[in-house]
Amino acid sequence: MKKMIFFGGFVIMLLVLAGCNYSELFPLDETVEGAKGLRDGKYVKITGNIDEFLFENYFKFSDSTGSITVEIENEIWARNGVNPASLTFPILVEIIGEIDKEKNQETIIEVESLKIK
Repeated sequence: MKKMIFFGGFVIMLLVLAGCNYSELFPLDETVEGAKGLRDGKYVKITGNIDEFLFENYFKFSDSTGSITVEIENEIWARNGVNPASLTFPILVEIIGEIDKEKNQETIIEVESLKIK
């Protein structure tokens, strides 16, 4: 137990010395509305529905606060044993992803983890 506490303290000390903000290492529990206000590169965790296929790997995702476009690669679906071509909507999911804000374009979430509820 003492070794675990020491190791945890050591890791935090290394992060502080490296100038790393620990909050950037863990996804924030957010809503769609909250995610749209975050800066590029921030990680979020959101629960809601995938409502429809848009094009390529892009889908419409929504919760009680609004909707946003999410990008879900086929490999992410495959980890859940799902073929995206056979989806029926809506699908309740929890996603973890990175905020992507392109200049003069809408905010999207690049999904890195998906859990079907």
